[in-house]
Amino acid sequence: MLPNPFDKETSIEFSLNEATEAQISIYDVTGKVVYLNQLQAQKGKNTLKIHKSDLPSAGIYYYQLDAADRTATKRMVIME
Repeated sequence: MLPNPFDKETSIEFSLNEATEAQISIYDVTGKVVYLNQLQAQKGKNTLKIHKSDLPSAGIYYYQLDAADRTATKRMVIME
């Protein structure tokens, strides 16, 4: 998963050992889901672009990847 902050778009990159369904959830600081994307991820490297317009406003968010039996959560910062 790539570093932040970003002001226009960012990419969430992740690698999987096998093709499987995956879900990317983005939460605001109160824990409310503000973005949800379910996708069929491929074996190996996967990339999902997130645009500033996909989210309600600038600020701090947390994104979580759920795939197979793995979960990863990271912080992202959107600048004005």
